[in-house]
Amino acid sequence: MCGRFAFHSPASLLVDRFAATIHGDAPAPRYNAAPMQTLPVVRFNPETKERRLSPLRWGLVPVWSKDPSGAAKMINARAEGVTERPAYRSAFKKRRCLVPFDAYYEWRKVDGAKIPHAIATDSNGPDAFAGLWEGWKDPASGEWLHTFTIITTEANDATRAIHDRMPVILPPDHWSA
Repeated sequence: MCGRFAFHSPASLLVDRFAATIHGDAPAPRYNAAPMQTLPVVRFNPETKERRLSPLRWGLVPVWSKDPSGAAKMINARAEGVTERPAYRSAFKKRRCLVPFDAYYEWRKVDGAKIPHAIATDSNGPDAFAGLWEGWKDPASGEWLHTFTIITTEANDATRAIHDRMPVILPPDHWSA
C-alpha cells in the first residue's frame, strides 16, 4: 500500500527524465505527498503524441460515480484486479499514467507502534509508479475533476519486512506502455 510519497526533483529534471512538457504550473517539491492532494502525473496525449506533466488529484473517481466522496478509498489499485474491477478496467485499457516520485513511505508495526520508513530506488530518480487516471464530470457544475490512483503489488524481498504491499515501480524502458 502506498499512502505517502515524496518528489523533490526540480521541474526541469522531471521534464528531461520523462520527456514531458509541463501542463499548468511547474510542480513544487513535496516531501509528504498525501491522498486527496493535487500532484504531478505524466500522461500521454494521443492527439499531440506527447507526454504531459499535469496536476491531478490523488484518489480515483470513476467516470460513473455520482459524486467524488469515495476517492479517498481509491488511492491505490491492486494490480491483481485492475483488469476486472469496474472502477479500474476502462482506465487500465485507455488511461495509464506515470506518477513521479523520489521516495515513498511505509509504516512497519513494531510492538503496537508504527515506525516510518522512506524507501527509494538507487537510480538517482525521479522514478515512476504505475498509475491510472480518470476524468469525472460534476453533474451539478459541469466541471471536470481529473484524478489518479497508484497501482500496488505484493512487496518484493527488500520491502517485505516493512509491509506486505508496495507500489508498482516501472523502469524507464516500460514507461511508453
